[in-house]
Amino acid sequence: TAGNLADFLLVKLSSGDSDDISIETRTNVRKLFQSVALFGPATCLYLLSSLPEQVTTAQILLGGAVGLQAMDAAGFGAATQEKAGERWAGLLYSLTSLPGVMIGSISVSVTGQILDMMSSEEGSGWTTVFQLNSMVCVAGAFCFLFLYDSKKEFD
Repeated sequence: TAGNLADFLLVKLSSGDSDDISIETRTNVRKLFQSVALFGPATCLYLLSSLPEQVTTAQILLGGAVGLQAMDAAGFGAATQEKAGERWAGLLYSLTSLPGVMIGSISVSVTGQILDMMSSEEGSGWTTVFQLNSMVCVAGAFCFLFLYDSKKEFD
């Protein structure tokens, strides 16, 4: 799993001692996994926006977009635990997830409206939807890459 792979990398990059993992090493591993979790789906969704002729290609791209998001467990998912520690990790995770949940709820309606508005043009609605989702993933990846560090903020 993503968590096991991240733990393996953390130990290997910290000279084998799991008690002596630097903030820089933790930050880099979290950024690596979150990059895969966001740039991977962004790439798959962008390629999917051209609406491949082969059904198998579309299935692989859609599966890749969803499957690569599992790396989030070793990126953003673990990041809140490192930032907040045991006592506040749940609250921090909830607060940082809330905007995504709210925007995700609204985006269902927006997606329907985009598809309705562009229904006269064959496939162009889905093209726009997949490209917008791809851009959101890229923006999220850059935000995480430039703003995250694993320094503990709360005890």
